[in-house]
Amino acid sequence: MRFREAADSDVLALARLFDGRNALPLQPSVRESLPAILHRLLASPACVLTVFEEEDRAGLRVSSFAGGLFPREEVVASYLAKPFPALLSSVLAGLAHGEEPLLTLEEVRRANAGPGLNLLVFPIPLGKLDWGDARAEQLRKLAPQAFVRAIGGYRLRSIYYEVFTDEVAAYLQAGGYRLLHDFSSHAGTGFIPTVCRPRMLRLSADDLPPGAMSMASQMFNPPAARLGLTTAEQRVALRALDGASDRAIAETLGLSTETVRSNWRSIYGRLGHVLADGDARGGQGDDTSRGLEKRRVAIEYLRQNMHELRPSLAAARRGSSAT
Repeated sequence: MRFREAADSDVLALARLFDGRNALPLQPSVRESLPAILHRLLASPACVLTVFEEEDRAGLRVSSFAGGLFPREEVVASYLAKPFPALLSSVLAGLAHGEEPLLTLEEVRRANAGPGLNLLVFPIPLGKLDWGDARAEQLRKLAPQAFVRAIGGYRLRSIYYEVFTDEVAAYLQAGGYRLLHDFSSHAGTGFIPTVCRPRMLRLSADDLPPGAMSMASQMFNPPAARLGLTTAEQRVALRALDGASDRAIAETLGLSTETVRSNWRSIYGRLGHVLADGDARGGQGDDTSRGLEKRRVAIEYLRQNMHELRPSLAAARRGSSAT
């Protein structure tokens, strides 16, 4: 099993995963519109989605996913004033009805530079897997890494994580999430299946012990970006973190290979102002080996500094000056 950033080509596979254990229950109208909604989400700066893949006889197949959405403040305020189960389902319904419940790119940038973002987390669907299944255990081991890949570097205010099985709720509470609302009595009502036991959990900076050093603490107070990478450069680098070649990146993003390489040249140039000259240039050797080493150094730096790959006001200013 492995994970990578979701792409438009994953939409049909993703839509099939909204069934089974711990899957987000959907209103019938939302289920009918789900492929269109997912295409819209994947194009939104307020959505982060990671897919888990497993290999079978036909090759790699998407078996689960993780991620979340950055909603507008009024969405969270309305929910807290009058809580109800399946909050994310209502957000998807709003999208289906032409509403704008998610932040724009500029709003994400401002929140990231200021008070932080609220995150609504998609429950990780288990399909037909039991909690004790070896594949479910593997998914649990990969999920924190996938979460860092998807969310690391954003400045979060609160994480709202609604889950739909007793085991997942207990697992998250053991990891520090606080039970905010227990909707398990709503099982079998409305569009919520009888086997679905909703519970909303929340984690915020206030829930962490003072001075806590953990993966969670890094989500609430990341460093400021130093490189000022443009959105285009960030998109290229994020795909490279998943191991994609320049050709694969170009195909996924609808770019030419030369455009991808141009983005890399700009990334290397900006890294040269942050790293020691030797590190930025990639050392000795022929052109191919130096190029590979520069790419390795860049990816290693960005993997350890995910805040460089998130929307920022510095990136916005640089993008404007470039145009």
